[in-house]
Amino acid sequence: MAEPVMKNSAPKTGEREKRLLLVVDGNGSHLYYMGILLQRLDYNIHTAKTMEDAMEIVEVGEPALVLSEISLIGTDGIELLKKMKRNPRSYAIPVIILTSSKDPAAKETCLREGCTAFFKKPVEPDMLYAAIQKATESTPRQYIRLNTCLNVIVGEEASAANAVIDDYITALSENGMYVSTSKPKPVGLQIAIKILLEGSTISVEGMVLYSFQRGEGPMKTAGMGIKFVRIDPDDQRVIRSFIKREITKGLLTAAHIGGTIM
Repeated sequence: MAEPVMKNSAPKTGEREKRLLLVVDGNGSHLYYMGILLQRLDYNIHTAKTMEDAMEIVEVGEPALVLSEISLIGTDGIELLKKMKRNPRSYAIPVIILTSSKDPAAKETCLREGCTAFFKKPVEPDMLYAAIQKATESTPRQYIRLNTCLNVIVGEEASAANAVIDDYITALSENGMYVSTSKPKPVGLQIAIKILLEGSTISVEGMVLYSFQRGEGPMKTAGMGIKFVRIDPDDQRVIRSFIKREITKGLLTAAHIGGTIM
């Protein structure tokens, strides 16, 4: 029997809701990999190996999205998809199929039955993340947002050789970052930035999208969200590779269980 789960909780002011996702897969190692990966992408996760357990979780937990393999214990993911789409309580929940199946008709069948997206294993984390965001958010993020801790030099200090580093990045994507700082800059300001990443320095130009003084914002600490407005493509690739390594660190390699949208 499936374990009880909590419904998606209301978000704190200024924060996105942390979505509950259900991962269904008959293969235990794949289930473990995907569960840990999605937790690192900042989702709440519940898992199931059978259609029966999955439907029980759908009824109780009302997940924001179901991610299912075709091969399950006792039945298959296509039957789960059909059952969900014929149930008034679950028909609106998006279902993404992620499968090792070599059946050439599987994709057409799943799309006809109402799946949101169809992936063949292996799947790259950023591709999967973008599809989940598109299916669950009114303003989806395009890039993975990695929770991290990196030194950064912002503004005038970025050109000073002897600058004292007292700011740090707490969230990083290919397109921007959140900086924890005692001196947040005003919204709309464009500033020079140096990111200290794995022994190298990445220079970008950013624009402040939002800014919080101490006691403001969801975390009640001073900081600012910055969008990159100028970044060298090679530096962007360095950031992308760093994020992927951190997201998949300690897990099976993406080549074994992950890939591209079909």
